[in-house]
Amino acid sequence: MIRARLKVTGISQMRSKIKQLRKGLPDEVAQALYQETQIEATESKKRTPVLTGNLRASIHVEGPERDYRTVRASIVAGGTAAGYAIYVHENLEAFHKVGQAKFIESVIFESRPYMAARIARRIDLNRAMSA
Repeated sequence: MIRARLKVTGISQMRSKIKQLRKGLPDEVAQALYQETQIEATESKKRTPVLTGNLRASIHVEGPERDYRTVRASIVAGGTAAGYAIYVHENLEAFHKVGQAKFIESVIFESRPYMAARIARRIDLNRAMSA
């Protein structure tokens, strides 16, 4: 059997550091989420059907918004193209010379399994850049 002893000193300093990290983390997550959502918005634009270009030009990121423990950002399309944005996004039968239906949804579904890891890496990158 192997036994090890560990002595922890500086508990008050450790608690103080943890409180500092915890206090700033929601802002770091919000910033990282916004940056990663911008990447997804750019990919959504690449998949957006184009007739006049208004729909593609209307795509933008809103947020981040914080609500207690929840941080969210949204990819939004519409604006002057709002009248047909939903139709173009949802109509799976329509033929598009450029782009596809589900131009936002497909990007989100593809990135969902990786987004938490991407946000964590982005937080690390942002911290390294600000150090």
